[in-house]
Amino acid sequence: MTSLLKIMLVLHIISGFLSLACGLFSMLNKKGARQHRLTGKLFFYGMTGVFITATCISIARNIPFLFMVGFFSYYLACSGYRALYLKKLHLQQQPAVLDWIISVTGIVAGIALIAFSYVWFTQRGMWGSVPLTFGTFCLLSGWKDIRHFFKRPSGRSHWFFTHGSRMGGAFAATVTAFIVVNVQIGSLSWLLWILPGVLIGSWTSIILSRYRKQLQGKKAGSHEPAVTP
Repeated sequence: MTSLLKIMLVLHIISGFLSLACGLFSMLNKKGARQHRLTGKLFFYGMTGVFITATCISIARNIPFLFMVGFFSYYLACSGYRALYLKKLHLQQQPAVLDWIISVTGIVAGIALIAFSYVWFTQRGMWGSVPLTFGTFCLLSGWKDIRHFFKRPSGRSHWFFTHGSRMGGAFAATVTAFIVVNVQIGSLSWLLWILPGVLIGSWTSIILSRYRKQLQGKKAGSHEPAVTP
């Protein structure tokens, strides 16, 4: 078991660095360009490796928070990637069973993290804000997915903004994992779990707002961003 855990840990580190590097390049590359598509795919593959290894490690070492965070970050990556396949959702495109599974998983993971925050609030004080923040964001994102399956979004560019925000969230999770492993600030270390998400979330919002401005004054969807799987 020890040897297997070591292998999982090595693969986890490799997958994490792949996600970190490719996620950064994807944030910097022009959206829709060949380089963006390539680094985006590699980022998703890296996140898949992180999820699988984190799940194995968390079960073997009985780390429930790592287990839930693994589902949280991979939900964001999966829902962001699947958004590329749901471009016609506003035209009554039917989501696949996989899309339902991903969205429900996001809701369940969100509820689990929120429930777990109570344990940390009672045992570790402000550390409870970490799973509470993650869980709330995850729950609301999953609920938004489900709502769009019934009440379809307006405009042809809905998928682009869903893709960007979710992939940005997944990248924030990767950066957060890297920082909390390598940086400690004593009793305020819990802030390191939240600040990267806030900063990268703001960066993502700025990027997406630029694309929204490009679409203002134009007929909805007449010039949608060219991002493909």
